[in-house]
Amino acid sequence: MNTTIKRLTILAAVFAPFFMTGAALLVLPHPWETLRSIQGQDWIWLILLGGMMLGMYYFAGVYFEDEEKFTEEFLRLDADHDGFISREDAKVLPELSRNFDKYDRDHDGRLCHTDFELFEKAQLAQ
Repeated sequence: MNTTIKRLTILAAVFAPFFMTGAALLVLPHPWETLRSIQGQDWIWLILLGGMMLGMYYFAGVYFEDEEKFTEEFLRLDADHDGFISREDAKVLPELSRNFDKYDRDHDGRLCHTDFELFEKAQLAQ
């Protein structure tokens, strides 16, 4: 994965609570009175929103990490750097070589990045 995207994701994760609080201050009718409220009913929404955002960023972080692994492996196997893994390239991984036709969905004799990603995900599931 591009390091710029990774850095932007980390920045978004760090500053998201501040953006969330700023948005809440704009939306709430009387923000300072509401935030000082002892009952805390309005705080529940902020807490739920914060939890949801943390969940999203965790999911994005895990997804981007897997994408990066798949891309590195794909680039390592693509010996001629044409953007595809040929049958010759696949010989490096015996499991991929054996199941090449299974993952070559368009049957053109080469695996694109999404074909290879299907293979990698199947390997992780085993």
